[in-house]
Amino acid sequence: MWALIKLTREYEAPVKFTIVPENVPEGKILTGNPDSVITLTLYAKGLDLYSRMMPGRDNIITVDLAKIRLTHEGDSYSGILRTSKLLKSISTQLPAGARLIGVDTDTLHFTFMKSYRRRIPVHASLTLDFARQYQLYDSLEIRPDSIWISGLKEIIDTIAFVNTEKKAIRNLATNYTVILGLDKPKTNPAISLSSDSITVTLNVEKFTEADIEVPVGLNAGGKEVSYRTFPDKVKLTCRIAMRDYKRLDPSLFSVAVDYETAVKSGNNRVNVEVRRKPLYARIVRIEPEKVEFLILK
Repeated sequence: MWALIKLTREYEAPVKFTIVPENVPEGKILTGNPDSVITLTLYAKGLDLYSRMMPGRDNIITVDLAKIRLTHEGDSYSGILRTSKLLKSISTQLPAGARLIGVDTDTLHFTFMKSYRRRIPVHASLTLDFARQYQLYDSLEIRPDSIWISGLKEIIDTIAFVNTEKKAIRNLATNYTVILGLDKPKTNPAISLSSDSITVTLNVEKFTEADIEVPVGLNAGGKEVSYRTFPDKVKLTCRIAMRDYKRLDPSLFSVAVDYETAVKSGNNRVNVEVRRKPLYARIVRIEPEKVEFLILK
């Protein structure tokens, strides 16, 4: 009871506060804040003062740097703020009922460096699992696919790309859009990103397999060669989206054997190579993979 009565009375005592700078001047990056902790003398109830002095208590005072005057030498800048001009701002951040009596320092010092920026690509950290017969129709659509990073030149020059947060998407069977936060690289001093998230769109389509027969040609590098292959056609098994199934036509494909490879190998059975195909088709199998190749004289 005696302690509670004492704590309800008002006292004057010093309390340490951590300075958190805000509104760093444009084109600059804060690299030094030697006066990161200041001691404020407060007049407040004992309970409030006691709670502020407890170990682990994070007492914070924000300081606006928007109007700080800077002097510079090369890419290095320095500036000061008089605490006498911050008293009003500090007082508004104190707990209700507390009154500011004094500040232990009359000047706060800050150092800055010139901030540079460069554009880097964004990599989507996605793990995709598709329902049976479904897969991506085309590549991921990332908006924006690149961002600006700003910071010290020697730091941003070492960063080639930025990753998104990791996300797993299961049993995909329809188009899907997701917003992903960016995984900001940990640097000292910190860099800044022009965006804190990106949007990824996945175009998902049902796929099927289709078989087509294509005649086997010869890649002879412009030479005129009479030849025959056995068989003279091969079967291509293609994986194709349902929306493109009707577009599939043998004339869109070209397969051939390589003349120089066949001659050098001395083997009359040579591999068949796909020379041309539509972008929307993926070759799964070639049957047969090798054909007999004969030069006619």
